[in-house]
Amino acid sequence: MSCRKGKSKTKPKVGAFRCAECGAFVKQKKDVCEPKKIKK
Repeated sequence: MSCRKGKSKTKPKVGAFRCAECGAFVKQKKDVCEPKKIKK
């Protein structure tokens, strides 16, 4: 997937994913280019 350029789809919470490159938060791993799962 392409970079979301910091535009999040969800709020930052446990179980969501954060793009390591731009910092956008999404629910599904495939929605960002470099996903990192939020654990805490």
